Amino acid sequence: MPGGGGAPINRSFPDCSPPCDFRPALAPSLDKGHHVRLARSKRWGVEFYFSFLRFLLPARCALCQGILGVGSRSVVCGGCWGRVKFLDPPFCPRCGRPFWGHTVVHPPSHLCQGCRARQPQYLLARSALLYERDDPLREVLLLFKHGRRDALGGPLGRLMADRTAPLFGHPTIDAVVPIPLHRKREQDRGFNQSEILARVVGKRLQRPVLRKTLRRIRPTLPQTGKPRERVRNVRGAFAVVKPERIEGRSLLVVDDVFTTGATVNECAKVLMKAGAREVLVYTLARVL
Repeated sequence: MPGGGGAPINRSFPDCSPPCDFRPALAPSLDKGHHVRLARSKRWGVEFYFSFLRFLLPARCALCQGILGVGSRSVVCGGCWGRVKFLDPPFCPRCGRPFWGHTVVHPPSHLCQGCRARQPQYLLARSALLYERDDPLREVLLLFKHGRRDALGGPLGRLMADRTAPLFGHPTIDAVVPIPLHRKREQDRGFNQSEILARVVGKRLQRPVLRKTLRRIRPTLPQTGKPRERVRNVRGAFAVVKPERIEGRSLLVVDDVFTTGATVNECAKVLMKAGAREVLVYTLARVL
């Protein structure tokens, strides 16, 4: 009471509100299946989008400009693929040089003039296709190597893989070795075409691909000169890294084009000197 001697009156109201929690609210946990369904939906959406674009703007063959089939992953149509020429016997049993146009029938063991004059360092060489100036294969290879169409490496490599047994029979192959590019050229191009082909062939043969075993230790000029100039151009250009990986093994060296054989012969010489048991050469195309 005012003026009295009692205790002072507490006029404040009790705080009945719940305690404040300033921590951020946690999002409900999502199970693993939800994330899988979400990723699958996004993938289907992207595929539908690009399929719709291909329907509106169909892709065309890089050679004849014909319309490619819906869903085609190649840049070349089936008609142009069908015009490439397979390289079948008769050919030299050592280097694979074709004997086409010869009126004399040679026995299977007959070597060509070049191999009789100087036997190559490799055991034998084979090519899947014939490379001619007016052939569509020439345009395909130009697109592959210089047009940055590395997607062509898949079908070209599968073509090589399909021809391995008919051309080589069933030799003992322990590993596949691609012809290397010099570091600077591979950086400029963005890929090594021989390595792409070697990966496909190695997968079919179920053999390891030794990517870094053979190295090009110095840059070389493009192989466009006469045979002797080509030999001098690549002499001493290759070296073997970790020779224990190839010692006593049978190697299949893979390249894109066989012209005079100077490059593959130099590589075979270096590999044999480093301890390989034997070297076989396989190229996509052979130039006459």
